[in-house]
Amino acid sequence: MAAENRYSQIVSWVKIILPLLALGLLSTLFLFSNSPDPEQAIPFAEVDVEELAREQRLGQPRFAGTLEDGREVLFIAEQAAPVPNAPNQMRADVVQARVDLSETSYILLASAGSLVDLSARTAQLEGNVRITSSSGYRLASEEMVLSLDILSVISPGPVHVNGPSMTLSADRMELTETDGAQVLMFNGGVRMLYDPNS
Repeated sequence: MAAENRYSQIVSWVKIILPLLALGLLSTLFLFSNSPDPEQAIPFAEVDVEELAREQRLGQPRFAGTLEDGREVLFIAEQAAPVPNAPNQMRADVVQARVDLSETSYILLASAGSLVDLSARTAQLEGNVRITSSSGYRLASEEMVLSLDILSVISPGPVHVNGPSMTLSADRMELTETDGAQVLMFNGGVRMLYDPNS
């Protein structure tokens, strides 16, 4: 009987002490907490919400496809938006692309912007266009037109090429494919400096 009475007394004290301890712990959370530091706040993107709601836009779109012969083409952009009053055109910013030339060779393209025309199946790269080949050649121009169906890359304006043992400049460049072989043609004011020692 004494053991039961002692157990009942302990349980009744625990029923009082535990809620008081919990209340004390909670009150210390609020009493000793610091005010929030605005410098430590979670950063939010500084975007115009009304502008985002007004415009149709894709963030970081990726487009992957194949040329008619099955080789892969991959486009990545920072953002893309449809062109007003041109339902088959899309403008993209900060574009990167990869075109496979064969199983082991490819070209990487990068530009400040691009105009993709789905009806013409072309992508017009604009602004600081750079092409890097897997064989180590680098080409720079301000504009290039890339076909989305066949292997065709055209620079209608001046190009500058750097590569192993050579530098080249020309008024125009065209990369196409004839009978399974890639053909790179430079036209107009072609100047080449070959240095076998570099």
